[in-house]
Amino acid sequence: MSKMIRVNSSGQNNHNISNEKLTGSENNHTENPHFFEESYLPQSVRNDYLSAAEETEYEISTNTRRVYNTSFSLFSRYCAEHKLQPLPADPRSVISFIGHQKELIQENTGVQLSKQTLTTRLAAIRYYHIQAGFHSPTEHPLVIRVMRGLSRNQSRHVSDYDQQPIMYDEVEMLIQAIDEQVHPLIRARDKAIIQLGLQGGFRRSELADIKVQYVSFLRNKLKVRLPYSKSNQQGQKEWKDLPDHEPFAAFDAVKYWLALTNIKDGHLFRSISRDGKDLRPYQIVERNLDANSTLNKNSGFLTGDDIYRIIKKYCTKAGLPARFYGAHSLRSGCVTQLHENNRDHLYIMARTGHTDPRSLRHYLKPRD
Repeated sequence: MSKMIRVNSSGQNNHNISNEKLTGSENNHTENPHFFEESYLPQSVRNDYLSAAEETEYEISTNTRRVYNTSFSLFSRYCAEHKLQPLPADPRSVISFIGHQKELIQENTGVQLSKQTLTTRLAAIRYYHIQAGFHSPTEHPLVIRVMRGLSRNQSRHVSDYDQQPIMYDEVEMLIQAIDEQVHPLIRARDKAIIQLGLQGGFRRSELADIKVQYVSFLRNKLKVRLPYSKSNQQGQKEWKDLPDHEPFAAFDAVKYWLALTNIKDGHLFRSISRDGKDLRPYQIVERNLDANSTLNKNSGFLTGDDIYRIIKKYCTKAGLPARFYGAHSLRSGCVTQLHENNRDHLYIMARTGHTDPRSLRHYLKPRD
């Protein structure tokens, strides 16, 4: 049967139209709802259907789609190796896959996969089952019990994923390390990244996605609008007001970076040439252009991974243990610093974009 969005075992989306049924499968479970189906769809609606189906591209973020594709590919290979069916999958196949994954030792760290990584593997399996119209085997009670047990298993040797917050003392050390940079462009950009990331409590993806047209310099504050964020994926109005009187305020750093580069629109943080003298050519291609052409690639701006590497680099130069810090350390430092300055939860949530005060507990654990 042909589905509106057919997902194959490699995790690729196929937007197919035919005169066959759009939903349903011989393997559908009885608990799935039954929708009315035309006996066939006329060719006259094909373009309308394809246009709507393209919107599924934005259902999840590009990074999440990439992670899910990798995780589901691992599951598919495991199933192929043991002659199991990956889609739809037997819950016992999923449990066996968990048993295999939890015993893996990562070559670069020498530790086992974390509970967070295993949960991502299950999320990918669930996502592709739902997309294909199947009930997810990850919701089976035994799968849930296995994952609950992993949460309480303290004998597993896993990485500590909690990144230490970057506080004002650490920021001062990072700024000193940036000041040793000989290239003015790199120096200005990286200062703006560190100070804006800290004061605004931005996620690294949010920092990378900031556009110049969403930045306003008011009389005593910097205002940054976020069209979208992890907690605001529906495009509701969201902005951050960043006073210029706070320690390491981003106002002057961002203003200087824009004055130095004369960037008028597009991404705020740009890539810089290897010699540190010029901005790289900036290009954003339209979605309908040939994505496989090397001439039609987005380029000239930083990604979230680039920002992660920049922070790691300066932590190392500043003599901080880089393994304990990352891009999320700026967001964590924002929450922790505001809390230590006696700001209440509502003020902190307005700054960081958190929607549930319980989510702040992770950041406000006592420091050593």
